[in-house]
Amino acid sequence: NQAHVYRLSGDYNPLHIDPESASFGGFDEPILHGLCTFGHCAHLLLEGLCGGDASRFRRIKVRFSAPVFLGETLQIEAWADGENRFQFEGRVDERTVVSNAYFEFE
Repeated sequence: NQAHVYRLSGDYNPLHIDPESASFGGFDEPILHGLCTFGHCAHLLLEGLCGGDASRFRRIKVRFSAPVFLGETLQIEAWADGENRFQFEGRVDERTVVSNAYFEFE
């Protein structure tokens, strides 16, 4: 379970695993940890743009614009913004969840 694994990062916020705590945060259900969303974005871009070669990675920036809920499918759309830089967005269905983001590599 992704939500429980990310507790190992030291973030024990129950918002990510407990429905009651999520409701106090204004959500109908627990939300996926931002670090997990970030990791999925980085992994997809590293594989797609660098052939999985982490030594080519230089920088990534993301803005979380909406929550991802457990079990949802994250999709990335990326476009070139220079020779070694791609802008990208993360979406769940029609909802933009990662915006104003870029990935730089060599």
